[in-house]
Amino acid sequence: MPELPEVEVVKLFLENHLIGKTIQKIDILTSKSFIGDSELVQGQKITKFTRQGKQLSVHLSNQLVLLIHLKMTGQLIYQGISLGHPTKEASLPMPVKSTRLIFTFNDRSKLYFNDQRKFGWIRLFTQTELIDFQSNLGPDIFDPNFTPKYLFSQLQKSRRPVKVVLLDQHYFAGIGNIYANDALFLAGIHPQTPANTISFSKASKLHSALLSTMRQSVLAGGSTAKDNKYLRPDGSQGENQFFFRVYERKGEPCLQCQTKIKYQKLGGRGTFYCPKCQKIKL
Repeated sequence: MPELPEVEVVKLFLENHLIGKTIQKIDILTSKSFIGDSELVQGQKITKFTRQGKQLSVHLSNQLVLLIHLKMTGQLIYQGISLGHPTKEASLPMPVKSTRLIFTFNDRSKLYFNDQRKFGWIRLFTQTELIDFQSNLGPDIFDPNFTPKYLFSQLQKSRRPVKVVLLDQHYFAGIGNIYANDALFLAGIHPQTPANTISFSKASKLHSALLSTMRQSVLAGGSTAKDNKYLRPDGSQGENQFFFRVYERKGEPCLQCQTKIKYQKLGGRGTFYCPKCQKIKL
């Protein structure tokens, strides 16, 4: 699933290519992928992009907002004059089998919403509706309100394993499985540690680790994991997967102590950790 850094990379790319363009037409190939009246979108100019956690907002000239959630396998692939095809089906002309929506702009460029598993969606909101819809999200990790003090205060509210709490979007918007695994490793915290037993000092280290791993990923173009689902809008892979600390490194030596990385399921999600550098404290 694309996490905060991946959606931020998509946002930055689309800002550079789509602001000021007019949506001439929307082709809805899968009805469940678009929620709202598409006629209210056609003929509207894109004025800006914003992001809250893993959700991307496209602001239109009529004050309406398209909210995009890529979920597990969603992709936004842009084809302008100089950009090629995106996926393993690159030899085929777009759209591909997984294409659900096609946005055509006034300069004839196109934005394709591909989603293999059909969990993702694009939904039309008024600005008031959007605020209400996102009211259950915690602060974005890149928001100034996400401070060490805030992180510590939220961890104190639950005895659930800290990794499970980090993935709860009601507390923190944008933390996903990749960055929870690696940030906990950098902070020296075992994923199963009850959240409310973590000290303020450890919470501060975890705060720094979360920010550093996510900022690094944005600079690297996001993480294209082994499932190859996340691609940048030009069809290229991100490169942050080459910098994973523990994620997807089961059985490989720890980068700090050479102990083999262990794997288990926690809260239904794949969890990677070093048993020596991240000792369990229950």
